[in-house]
Amino acid sequence: MIVSQGFSKGFTLIELVVVMVILGLLSAVAVPKFLDLSADAEAASVKNILGSLRSGLSIKVASGLISGTDISTWRYNGSAALSPMEDLLADKPESYIGLRTSGSAPVENGVWWDRQTSATNNWVMYSLKKDTIITNPDGSAGGGWSNNGKNIIHRIEAITEDGNTVGLTLTPSANFDFAWAK
Repeated sequence: MIVSQGFSKGFTLIELVVVMVILGLLSAVAVPKFLDLSADAEAASVKNILGSLRSGLSIKVASGLISGTDISTWRYNGSAALSPMEDLLADKPESYIGLRTSGSAPVENGVWWDRQTSATNNWVMYSLKKDTIITNPDGSAGGGWSNNGKNIIHRIEAITEDGNTVGLTLTPSANFDFAWAK
């Protein structure tokens, strides 16, 4: 009669501990990298929307120039100043909450709106989810702007040539810089 030696199948306690330590070290290194991606994703989304606004303004200006419209009225303080999101984008961002007057700011983070302070003065506003995507001009952190929003596009200004308005441009706010733009 042959007696087989019994080998237990499975892992020893030491092998399990080693695997757990390796997994712990990998997660300690990887998790912070993934947490930082939310600020990068928000910055990419903001850049995408600003690119859409630039394209929308170009199409609006081209249409106005072809039709003979006085596009100078669409600039900041012009008689028909544009509200960028309302007037330039057919497909607005999901987080767009509409045209607001100067006294009504949203309370949610991560929303876009047009801020109208007068009939001829309109800004594009964005309420940040992550303050780390912007910096002050001196390079310090931009913090404290969530909920209240900040004007991303300060105004639509005229591009003139020989005294004539030949185009319009989106002028960013001068009181901050996007950290990702540097």
